[in-house]
Amino acid sequence: MNKTLLVSYTPRLESNTAKLVQTFIQASEGKSEISHLELAKEPAPLLLEENLNALLKRNYMGMELTKSENIAVDGADKMLKQLQEADRIVIAFPMYNFSLPAAVKAWIDAIIQKEKTFTITEKGRYKGLCQEKRALILMTAGGDYSQGPAKDMNYATPLIQSCMNLMGIDSHTITAYGLNQYMDSADDIVAGAQQEIVGYVDQNSCW
Repeated sequence: MNKTLLVSYTPRLESNTAKLVQTFIQASEGKSEISHLELAKEPAPLLLEENLNALLKRNYMGMELTKSENIAVDGADKMLKQLQEADRIVIAFPMYNFSLPAAVKAWIDAIIQKEKTFTITEKGRYKGLCQEKRALILMTAGGDYSQGPAKDMNYATPLIQSCMNLMGIDSHTITAYGLNQYMDSADDIVAGAQQEIVGYVDQNSCW
């Protein structure tokens, strides 16, 4: 049985994103061993002065870290290890202000590490080191960013897809748009996304 790392950010009560997460868990029962990282309860460390410089020292300069520097990068390395041990990754979050919630971006910053999840070739090109993994991205949004001028205001899914691609991870996205814009249809929009999740899991038994 493969291993799935489920990374979710669903702090709001009665979260629609949480409904999609539960649908995925139920659809995957018996098909994958799921480890659930809830970023609202266990946030990723922000890259600040101490841990950022330690990561640069180790990952870019190839230098040994001191005891205190190893402690400083421990939080990021813990989340990196969770990713490395997983065969599949599911990332679930709501759109915030046209982009990713800060907690999700902090997780991405923790796991994207040179010589760990990507490298730079002799020709100066990026090469992902996680090419055997695949990701499913689940996103909800209050507005409808599926078409028209608003489509260009969705920076969330292109950003996270680009980050997955940097690490060599192919990704598929399922979205529930317009939950505030079309409030009378919100339940139907969520139900449609839930059906899409079930169909995706069923059609991709080991996706």
